[in-house]
Amino acid sequence: MAARQNKEHRKAKSAGVFPDRLFFSVGPILLMAMGATVVASAQSSSPFASQKKTQAWETPQTAPVQSAPVQSAPTLQTAPAQQAAQPAYAGQSGWTQTAPSAPVAASPDWSSYSPSTAPTYSPSGTRALSGPLSATPQTAPRGNMLPQGYSTQPSAHSQQWAQTPPQTQNPQWGQNPQWGQNPQWGEGQSQGAGQAYPGQTNPYGYAGQQPQSGPLQQGPVQGGPLGQPAPQKRGWVDRLGLRNLSTLLRGGLRGGAAARDTSGNGWEEAFVGDADIEGEVSAITQGGLEYGINLQARAQYDEGRRGFARRLPDCPPTLAGCASVIVNGAPVALRGHTSQAYTFGDDVADDVQVAIESAHLFLRSAYGDITVGRDDGAAYLFSLGAPTLLNVGASNSPVDYTGLDAVKTVNDASGFAEKVTYTSPRLLGDQIGVGVQFGASYALDPNVCGVDYCVNRSDVANVLTPDLEDVMEVGVALDRTFANGIRAELTGTYARASEQSGIAGFDDLSSYGAGIEVSLRDWTLGGSWLQSNQGLMDGDYTAYDIGLTWQPSKLGFTLGYGHAEDDLVSLTSDQFTAGVTYDWTDRIRFGAGVQHANRETLRDIGAMATLADDKATAIFIEGGITF
Repeated sequence: MAARQNKEHRKAKSAGVFPDRLFFSVGPILLMAMGATVVASAQSSSPFASQKKTQAWETPQTAPVQSAPVQSAPTLQTAPAQQAAQPAYAGQSGWTQTAPSAPVAASPDWSSYSPSTAPTYSPSGTRALSGPLSATPQTAPRGNMLPQGYSTQPSAHSQQWAQTPPQTQNPQWGQNPQWGQNPQWGEGQSQGAGQAYPGQTNPYGYAGQQPQSGPLQQGPVQGGPLGQPAPQKRGWVDRLGLRNLSTLLRGGLRGGAAARDTSGNGWEEAFVGDADIEGEVSAITQGGLEYGINLQARAQYDEGRRGFARRLPDCPPTLAGCASVIVNGAPVALRGHTSQAYTFGDDVADDVQVAIESAHLFLRSAYGDITVGRDDGAAYLFSLGAPTLLNVGASNSPVDYTGLDAVKTVNDASGFAEKVTYTSPRLLGDQIGVGVQFGASYALDPNVCGVDYCVNRSDVANVLTPDLEDVMEVGVALDRTFANGIRAELTGTYARASEQSGIAGFDDLSSYGAGIEVSLRDWTLGGSWLQSNQGLMDGDYTAYDIGLTWQPSKLGFTLGYGHAEDDLVSLTSDQFTAGVTYDWTDRIRFGAGVQHANRETLRDIGAMATLADDKATAIFIEGGITF
């Protein structure tokens, strides 16, 4: 067949141009990530949002060190505000005395006080051990000169300030947080005018050592904060956060049963089930980067449905008006990329579907998230659908009680194919009042099957599907919360891909999507829209929906409507859903409702392609649990 020959020739040719194609495709994603870095660093509070900021694990936060000039008097301890201040010492300018915070045993002798008898600290950090107080004032440390509880009045006890260890005078000496934990205490450099007190020789325990015997010990003491050893240098295992790995496990199980009436043929039972489990292992580096691996598996029971779409009623390519494309002069059945609906060939749907829908590495930071591997694309991540509290809704339902659902508004051009994806953080909310977030992704080949959406070009014999590669997706979201409590979100998506077969009738994929959602207290109203050419010259798929939910308590109510048109297979579909839910716990929900679908398609009736309707109504009950 010409299509296979073209494909083989293309693969042989692409071996040489693949690096260039990959570079020019991934390049825009990297540029967008760099742009997000610039904007995020302008407003983010993360330690690594600016290279000028200091990491919290590198240096303790301290206030600037101020130098005390030589010959300046020490600052005396301030008494509580409710006590009246005493006048300055007579004849001594620059000295201020406040009332003591506790009674003093001995009567003060104010006449004998002078600055020359004030308590001093030597440059080495030791205190005088005997004799009268030094007559030469020295450089003083910042903060209070005297420990908490000491009187600032000179008296007969003045000698004890220099001769007696603090433990015998005040039991709070070793407990004052201002004295032993001041981060500025050890930041002085050397003795001399205009320089701070040399803290590395502080004898009062800041360096982590207590006096061994007798009066206060002399000489420098090394170490960290009071009572703690000096910090140890961390190895690469600690810096990468590998000693404290974080794990996450979550998932859900949902199921339902319905009584269904299809085209007036009588009521029958219908059952659906949907389960997923997701696991994640991650680590956080010293710089605050989180990295790890994510896996997610999905299983589903839904009668006769593979992925999103089912096989439609017979409309063979040899019949005028049915979906077909001419290859080597003969008509061949055709299937679009977005809807995956087809009208000829084998029905490959299975009741039970199982798939790995996520298997990727990720890196998360203040600049955004990057994933590499099997995951949703950026256009899908930024798509909105009509809100619903049920397992089924106006569109994008994971399960279908009627069997006729054909409404999809999510822009899932690459499905669950392997890709690289970047999503930015929320930006500019504080500056312009509107939060902005965007993302981009690139996938080499979207030919991958998931449970909700399956792209498999070779699963149905004699049915052709566009051969797409180089799928680029972008998405943007704007959100705003108003003063009256209304929260609004608006999203837009775009996806494109290159068609490689070169068959007449095929074209490069182009799909657009948009969505809006508005919430106020217990109410949420939203809608979305999708337009795709499906990789075809003539065969657009268009869908839109609208939904409303109200959940004032454990009870919730849902109403929704969706519409879809597929020009390739001449399909028109309308769907209505309504129901009520009850949240038994935060993780367990029960629901009941009704789903109605009306679908019109072309089919072979008497060797003629004729439009005909299919209708179905399902009354269902369902339940679900999440963990």
